[in-house]
Amino acid sequence: MKASWLVVMASLTAGATARAAIRLTSQTTLVISRTEPGPIELAARDLESDWQKVLGQPLRVVHQPQEAAATTLVIAFEHDVPRGVNRPTGWEKLHIQAIDHPWPGAAARQAVVLTGSDVRGTIYAIYQFSQQFLGVDPLYWWTDHEPARQAAIEVPEHFTETQGPAFHYRGFFINDEDLLTGWRPGIRDGADISLKTWNRIFEAILRLKGDMVIPGTWIFPYEPQIRLAMKRGLLITQHHVNVLGLDTYRWPNNVPYSFISHPKIFESALERSVEEYPKRAQIVWSVGYRGKNDFPFWMVDPAAPKSMAARAQVIQDAIGKEIEILRQHHPHAPIVFNAWAEAASFIRQGLLKVPPGVTLVWPDDGHGTLQDRGEIKAGEGEYYHTAMIDYRSNHFSELVPLERIREELGRAAKAGATEYLVVNTSNLRPVLMTSRATMELAWNPKPWIASRPDESRIYLDKWCREEFGRRAAPMVEKYYQAYFSAPAKYGPAADDSMGDQFYQVMSRWLLVAMVKGTLNRPLAAFGNRPQRTLGQMAASIEAQCQEARGRWERALRLAEQARPLVARGRRRFFQASVMTQVEINLHGNHMMEDVAAATQTPSSAEQQRLIRSAVREDLAVEAALHAADYGKWKGFYTRGDWLEDVPLTVSLERAYLRHLAGHATDLNTMIRAQDGGFAYQMITAYQGTQKVQF
Repeated sequence: MKASWLVVMASLTAGATARAAIRLTSQTTLVISRTEPGPIELAARDLESDWQKVLGQPLRVVHQPQEAAATTLVIAFEHDVPRGVNRPTGWEKLHIQAIDHPWPGAAARQAVVLTGSDVRGTIYAIYQFSQQFLGVDPLYWWTDHEPARQAAIEVPEHFTETQGPAFHYRGFFINDEDLLTGWRPGIRDGADISLKTWNRIFEAILRLKGDMVIPGTWIFPYEPQIRLAMKRGLLITQHHVNVLGLDTYRWPNNVPYSFISHPKIFESALERSVEEYPKRAQIVWSVGYRGKNDFPFWMVDPAAPKSMAARAQVIQDAIGKEIEILRQHHPHAPIVFNAWAEAASFIRQGLLKVPPGVTLVWPDDGHGTLQDRGEIKAGEGEYYHTAMIDYRSNHFSELVPLERIREELGRAAKAGATEYLVVNTSNLRPVLMTSRATMELAWNPKPWIASRPDESRIYLDKWCREEFGRRAAPMVEKYYQAYFSAPAKYGPAADDSMGDQFYQVMSRWLLVAMVKGTLNRPLAAFGNRPQRTLGQMAASIEAQCQEARGRWERALRLAEQARPLVARGRRRFFQASVMTQVEINLHGNHMMEDVAAATQTPSSAEQQRLIRSAVREDLAVEAALHAADYGKWKGFYTRGDWLEDVPLTVSLERAYLRHLAGHATDLNTMIRAQDGGFAYQMITAYQGTQKVQF
């Protein structure tokens, strides 16, 4: 009798356990009203795609509660919110809730409801469900990471979760987008990058719970990617040069660009720019003043004053006028001041004041160190880089350590400077790990600012496990720790590290100088003291690269040890995000060492030996880039390599070898090596002859 009682109890317990979860299967329906806002409908389509990948069957979509199956998913913001579900209030909060009997009289007995406090909150609930329960990588399209197949999805009974962002505005700046433009040109769409690719960028931002984007470097307010971002539910913002959306790169050559000598022309262009945006666009407007092509205005304007105080006053006056123009059209729109470069210095010196109602956005230095010098405070924001074009940073590979992200953005979060965070990701694909980290911190900085445990280590472990598998993760973590410690140092600051650009750009500078015989010219760049010559700096570079050689070789060994441990389906992504990145840095470092050494010897024969070695190293860089261009990524690193331009460096090295052999100088290669505008001409070629209007 006792034994029978135990059997009955065990059976009842098993039944209770089975009912302790809502089981979603191929018979599950998705209920979403046809009248939900368009951005929610687009996110729902992404959920349908996720579902089919995981369950192997299409998700049956219905539009009325009466059509729902016994077990159903519900996306409900404006319509058909089940009883018992209390939508949260506030800014962009997501809410997921499992309930019984969602609608009186309907067949549905169990439901998982995805909703939010607003449109984007509801979108985040959809993507959170995909990530948390379907196992979909939020960057799946960029990491080529397909979710594992499952027979059913289980959501705990009475499950409920509400989340909201810590940083108010959060998003990406797709900047210096040469690789994306060359790989997937958008000329037929009237955009720099194809709209299909822009849509993948916007999807990634939303899956990472971002809410805004700067959709390109030099763009007009009426371009189609802006309208597509709006369609996806994103806000638009602007960078520090294109204030109020003014595409200063396309300023007519025959029209003065000067707020000092021709203010009315400048004001007229701003007025037109504001008017050219789509009427329903949600915009976080940027104000400020720099010269054309992103230089301090006094470098390109003969009318500029000489003193720093007077120059700061020009920026102050320009900002005042920009606010006046904007307020005539949008009295309550949010405004930020991206205090890039000299503007940050003026603010720290007290020469420049941020007007009331404007959010100060502190920049980093391009390498992840904020330039506030400890002055950041509540209500402010950040302009941060995980990729950077400054001729010394990273365009093809990761360079900003997770520890620096934790320290700098964590410091901002602790100060309450959480109003705005825009992350410059350049072409995104090369910096996926750190770009995702910044967005996770922006959504929830609490674990990142805790003294223990170290969230940067926890995040790295998670990234390695998710992307490469549990077996490989410990070795890949060791690799990353070695990788971020490997770069040669060109200066005393913590982030004075040589990125993949440094090798190419500096090598070309030195090669051109050797051809022209100008190695003894002083150069103030790359942390160099202005009294030092190029040749003296090259001697330092040779020693710095030589000192880093062993660190790069160790990083490569660790990557090679990790490679056979990587999950079979993740090996191509491992090639792109690990092997390619360590190889282009290792060979770039070796190439730079060879070119720098060539400047130090008077022997033509020794120079030839060193430059031939440099060519071999650069060809190895090219081979590593080609190895990352598999499948849909074919040509990503090679069709639009206009800013770093590895082939140009190879051409210049070969031209110098011919020069050493007594042949005439290759003028075409020499001119191209000194042309800083070629890349942006290519990126903006789709704009044809369009110019700023007045």
